[in-house]
Amino acid sequence: MENNTDNLEIATGNIFKNFLDNWLNIAIIIVVLLIVIIVVRIIAGRMRRLVDKKISDEKMVIKKRTYTFTSVVSNLIIVVASVAAILIIADQIGISVTPLLAGAGVAGIVIGFGAQSLIKDLINGTFILLEQWYQINDIITIGDTSGVVERFNLRTTVIRDLEGTLHFIPNGEINKLSNRTHTWSRALVKVGVHYSENTDRVVEVLEEVFSELMNDKKYNKVILERPTILGEGGVSELGDSAVVFTMICKVKPAEQWTISRQLRKRIKDKFDQVGIEIPYPCTNVYMRDKG
Repeated sequence: MENNTDNLEIATGNIFKNFLDNWLNIAIIIVVLLIVIIVVRIIAGRMRRLVDKKISDEKMVIKKRTYTFTSVVSNLIIVVASVAAILIIADQIGISVTPLLAGAGVAGIVIGFGAQSLIKDLINGTFILLEQWYQINDIITIGDTSGVVERFNLRTTVIRDLEGTLHFIPNGEINKLSNRTHTWSRALVKVGVHYSENTDRVVEVLEEVFSELMNDKKYNKVILERPTILGEGGVSELGDSAVVFTMICKVKPAEQWTISRQLRKRIKDKFDQVGIEIPYPCTNVYMRDKG
């Protein structure tokens, strides 16, 4: 026991002595690493601004893929530079990593540090990148968390939700993912009318709303297909208090919410104008007179 304690003290003393002897080299290594990180971040930022300037929104898929590629490469460079700096500093203070790499092997070292989850994150991140599950700026849902992809690397996916909260999700934990903005999206709107209304008249009025929306230059540029009523003007549901129609509209990625809101507003205004009633639940209370 005493020998082990003495050996530890000697090893610690040697490390401290080597640090004092080579502190300038260590400082230079750290400074170089910081410079590499700063330069990589600056280049990545400029690349993103260049992409925003040179690639139009009409080529959104190319733009998103460029964002994703830049994010992955920049993070990979920083990780490699950091590992190299750590190994060089270890050598400077007298900790030889060669016997560890030769004897136990890289896999043994990783497992020894309890980093099996890191391996899983990297493998899953690689598959996500190769299969292009999502890109930077896509709107996705992972588990019960939805938001915009702000950053992605082989280890972590970072998304920001509607409230502005940033979520860091290890790629190894992504078992089920939903991409709401892949290639195209679809606006879906349901509207109920009173049972006394003529369904053919309701369909005619809805078609008028669709035509007005398509003629609006502000919104028709994001609509890929004219809105339609499911079932060729059919009824989706006979509800407790309403006859329900379901409308769909194929749009550009991430525009489904804007078009859905516009459809609801225009349908409400048009129904008010032509006198079509949108019912709402009500309760009738009957009081028994015992007198």
